[in-house]
Amino acid sequence: MLTGRTIVCLSSIDWDFLWQAHQQVMASLAAAGNRVLFVESTGVRAPTLRDLPRLWRRLQGGGRGHGRRRPPDAVSVYSPVLLPFPYAAWARAVNLPLLERAVRQRIAAWGDPAPIVWSFLPTPLSRALGERLSPALSIFHCVDHLSSSSPAAARLRQSEVESFARADVVFVTSHALRDLARVHNSEVHLVPSGVDLGRFEAVDPTAPLPEDLRDIARPVIGYLGGVHQWLDQSLLATLAERRRDWSFVLVGPRQTDVSQLERQPNVHLLGTRGPDTVPDYLRGFDVATVPYRLAEYTHHVYPVKLNEYLAMGLPVVSSPLAEVEHFNRRHDSVVAVAGTPEAFEAEIASALDASSTAVADARRAVARANSWPVRLDVMSGVIEDALAARVG
Repeated sequence: MLTGRTIVCLSSIDWDFLWQAHQQVMASLAAAGNRVLFVESTGVRAPTLRDLPRLWRRLQGGGRGHGRRRPPDAVSVYSPVLLPFPYAAWARAVNLPLLERAVRQRIAAWGDPAPIVWSFLPTPLSRALGERLSPALSIFHCVDHLSSSSPAAARLRQSEVESFARADVVFVTSHALRDLARVHNSEVHLVPSGVDLGRFEAVDPTAPLPEDLRDIARPVIGYLGGVHQWLDQSLLATLAERRRDWSFVLVGPRQTDVSQLERQPNVHLLGTRGPDTVPDYLRGFDVATVPYRLAEYTHHVYPVKLNEYLAMGLPVVSSPLAEVEHFNRRHDSVVAVAGTPEAFEAEIASALDASSTAVADARRAVARANSWPVRLDVMSGVIEDALAARVG
């Protein structure tokens, strides 16, 4: 495992957002003996009214975990306050020296003049900062096709290409992202996101369920993650109308209009829950789902929740995402795939009727093969080889 290094992480999300690869990788590297500066997202679009709470938190200091999961001691979280115009050259001219000075000040005491720059954020500002830091190694970790995530983010497309091309090492999480990156860089490594098994294997199956889940009628058809524009709300609403005897529970932040779901009496939107409580909520699911719309963005997505569901032994029903199809080819069709509401309903009903300890154990075995330690060993090996090659 990589150790003894200074790592500047240029994140595309804040530390206190949904727990994803950004926080998991950096926390794991810190635990292995590296020093990590986690620079929270400097933005991919101009802020709107919905960003005011986040901006206020930034002005107050931000980046301290806010009751969900505090950063470990070896991770320092920096919440930049900058001019909020990510594509304006004049704003970048102001922001870049301020950001560089702040980063250098924060890592100066660590005594490593050439950090590893590990970027999840392919913006012009992020790229320029990475280059100004004269890194020992530059890494672009592409966890999604960010430029296809929204009309505003489409302005990222050229910068995303340059991030692929200029990095010493590129990590991607899906086959579609690998195909995209290989056009621009030969050092592309497919490393899907993993699962933190310790959190799920430590669950007490006899403990009471969380209070807000306890009284919801079974069976529970569950979803974990952001309630965002890529979630197929029409599919879920149709299923909820067809099966009033099922409860649909969504655990995650509301990131878009959810009125279509709120109209359904058997749909329960529980909101964001911290990563340490997630296993207890999954324990209350009878079937877990990945109900995504098919689009350019989701074509490139590897759903992190897949392995979290499987780590709990849960049956999973998913939309026919490209990466889920790849996952099934590697893991003996462990995930049920459905492309219509009728097929989705049938697969859920089949999963409810076919539960067994042996099948649940097989799902957990798949999750163990996709654990974060396995992923981090792969990434560490790639990085150490790249560092050695640069020295040589």
